[in-house]
Amino acid sequence: MPFEYGFYELFLIFFFWGIAGWIVEGIDMRIEAGEFQNRGFLHMPFCPMYGLGMAFASVGLRDVKDSYLALFVFGITFCSVVEYIVGGILEKLFHSKWWDYSHMRFNIKGRVCLRNAVLFGFGAILVFRLVQPAVEDAIVRIPVNIRAAITMIFGIAFVIDTAASVRRAWERRKNHEGDELMLIFKAHR
Repeated sequence: MPFEYGFYELFLIFFFWGIAGWIVEGIDMRIEAGEFQNRGFLHMPFCPMYGLGMAFASVGLRDVKDSYLALFVFGITFCSVVEYIVGGILEKLFHSKWWDYSHMRFNIKGRVCLRNAVLFGFGAILVFRLVQPAVEDAIVRIPVNIRAAITMIFGIAFVIDTAASVRRAWERRKNHEGDELMLIFKAHR
């Protein structure tokens, strides 16, 4: 029986991959910068970009999940476009860069780079062929009332944290009015 993407199921995919993305970013920065850095915009250990991307991709790729080529091309294009757009929005809104790939070859405005695009392509294959089926299987095993409770509790925490994080970023912007774009993280990622 195919997995049904209802509201609770999509929210749990968003929840799982937002946390998983935060962990992956933390490991990557530990390796690259030699220290832990909270790579998320939020206070909580959560990167909404990963969660949102996986929720949309889970539905959008339903019919092509068996094609390695389609997954690879999707990973490169979708993830790079989202990363570029989100980077641009954060720069415009808060006069800050949350990541910077300008030190890497084949980058566009430091927001995206070829190395990460290729990694996104291989990552899409790995995620959709191996990890996401296990995530969906685990979600199906959670009783519906528990799915609803997790959604409500995390949803409230997410809204509160988002509001607090936007306020913090806006204050940081006001404190740096007139400055060039401020790089939020030390490592030139």
